[in-house]
Amino acid sequence: TDLGLHEGGVLEPGSGSGNFLGVAPQGIAVTGVELDPTTARISRMLYPDAEVRTESFADTRLPRGFFDGVIGNVPFGDVTLHDPTFNAGQHSLHDHFILKSLALTRPGGVAVVLSSRYTLDSASPAARREMNALADLLGAVRLPTGAHRRAAGTEVVTDVLVFRRREPGRDPLSVAWETVGP
Repeated sequence: TDLGLHEGGVLEPGSGSGNFLGVAPQGIAVTGVELDPTTARISRMLYPDAEVRTESFADTRLPRGFFDGVIGNVPFGDVTLHDPTFNAGQHSLHDHFILKSLALTRPGGVAVVLSSRYTLDSASPAARREMNALADLLGAVRLPTGAHRRAAGTEVVTDVLVFRRREPGRDPLSVAWETVGP
């Protein structure tokens, strides 16, 4: 809501049991996508007002610009999903989820995702360039090692990334974040 989203539709890709679905403010229609049928069923029981799709996000078919916003913890992994429409560059799982989520967000909409540090730290700028072609990176916060120890039992380093989908014809706010250095 602090980013201006008070009503409309919000996507949670890779929604799991629906942690973000459960805290959506009034006036927000939430859609979750969860691959695991048992977890999706639990999510539907916990959040009956949400639409929860039981499918691979690579198989999710919705029009570009369908959602007003995106929020979620995108899955991490050294895996590439086949999705010629939204992952023609064959990017990692987490970058694919971000790219597709941005494409499904309307111009002016916001996307807040928790991603592996490799979205920003990857030596190859290809995925970041594709993201920057769609949206401006408004902010990024690196969480410390162990931030997810209690909740998820992992030491993985993650970043919270905040994007605003760019209006057509507008230049990026910055291209500096596309490349990294030592």
